[in-house]
Amino acid sequence: MIYLGSTRVLTQDFGSHKYAEDYAGDHKSIVKMNGQGKVIQVINRFKSHEDSINYQTFLNNQSRWKDGNIYHCVSITGKQVDMSYDELGGNQIVIETYTNEGTLLTFRLAHLDQVLVHNGDFVDEGTILGYQGNTGLVLSSKATSNETYGSHVHLEIRNQDGTPLNPRSYATGEIKTTYKKQSNELSKDKDQFKVIVDNINIRQEPNTTSNILGMVYMNEVYTILETVKSSEYTWYKITTGRGVTGYVASKIGGQWVELMLKNEEIKPDPEVPDEVIDPTYELLFTCKKTGTYYVKLVENEQLYIKKNK
Repeated sequence: MIYLGSTRVLTQDFGSHKYAEDYAGDHKSIVKMNGQGKVIQVINRFKSHEDSINYQTFLNNQSRWKDGNIYHCVSITGKQVDMSYDELGGNQIVIETYTNEGTLLTFRLAHLDQVLVHNGDFVDEGTILGYQGNTGLVLSSKATSNETYGSHVHLEIRNQDGTPLNPRSYATGEIKTTYKKQSNELSKDKDQFKVIVDNINIRQEPNTTSNILGMVYMNEVYTILETVKSSEYTWYKITTGRGVTGYVASKIGGQWVELMLKNEEIKPDPEVPDEVIDPTYELLFTCKKTGTYYVKLVENEQLYIKKNK
């Protein structure tokens, strides 16, 4: 089977997998896609074997390994590996793309040895996305000393409602996807907003129950066609580069977007002047966007702000 830039064989089909398909080929062979898209999420911190967890061993131990949303797994080499629920696919890429009819799809490629693209990259058939690997949860009858232990590519495709689709036609190239840049150019002559959170849905109507037409992402800029206010949200009507017109919400008091109006000067992101920073302390973290952040501590650990000498 010709799949994503390499010859691979189907190892688990959609019928048995229920939401994805798995394909195996040469370990560390290149991975590409049949079509175009935008990378919207990347996980790329795991290493072959060191961070490869036997799936059956995981099933036997997951209740003991689970600590909240974190699993304290033991890899096939005996290394302690901490993975969140979203990281069980190892090194992975999520790509936003569209059918020729304009339907939103998301591709998820998991268990890669290494990811070569970055969040926000536009990719096509010529882009090497990464290499086939065995990171995360894998299943294999081969000896753990074999370098191809569990090596495969997991392909998952979902539509705009999150429903999984059979990826076979996309994997073989029978169906190719397309992508047009959505964001507008920054202009002082138009009312615009810049997205300052990770992503926001584009809705068909200015309410939270209407159809999702796509997404906008951090640092993208859009021209405002209409503003609709509700008790909880301000809705901005936009047209994307794909020609889709819909509404993007900004939660009142939530600072989801930065307004840039044509009659106001477009200001750069604010910087903290050096003179307001107390020189007796070391700056550990600057919050770039509103949100909730956690520091995980284990028993008897302590957390300090470091004081400079």
